Amino acid sequence: MSNLMQDAHAQQLAYHQRRQCKPGWQDLVQTLFSGILATAEGEDGHQFLRLMGGDLARRHPLPACRTVGELEDALNRLLAGFDWGEVTLLPGDRSLTLAHIAWPQAPAADQGSWQAAFAAVLEGAYAVWLQAQGGHEQVPLRRQGADPQHTLLFRYQTGL
Repeated sequence: MSNLMQDAHAQQLAYHQRRQCKPGWQDLVQTLFSGILATAEGEDGHQFLRLMGGDLARRHPLPACRTVGELEDALNRLLAGFDWGEVTLLPGDRSLTLAHIAWPQAPAADQGSWQAAFAAVLEGAYAVWLQAQGGHEQVPLRRQGADPQHTLLFRYQTGL
């Protein structure tokens, strides 16, 4: 990525972070996320947050979309209403990669658990939204990690 592209990306992230910072609310959400992850055993906390993301998606359904472009636009309109960043959909032969940028950052130093918790919420929400568009419940949507530019990556993939 060129320096100009990196600068533009950094400016975009900074813009979203300024818009997303809601003193008190993010502190409360971070406290809830930390509490859930600290008190649940193993994967249980992440599973609970995935369920909460799925519930959120059912409360905020997407319109029926005929193309990947329409789906991406619908997702980004919804995410903009939440101030939760943007997603780019990258279709493959038997998969769909979701690259989510400019997601809200934690107000305090514990970025690792915040990222994992927020990603679990998104994972649950994206799974429900894709299923509502004709996806299959048996096809998992899973987080693939984050890249150095703070992009959360998810993959919805059928069997190989």
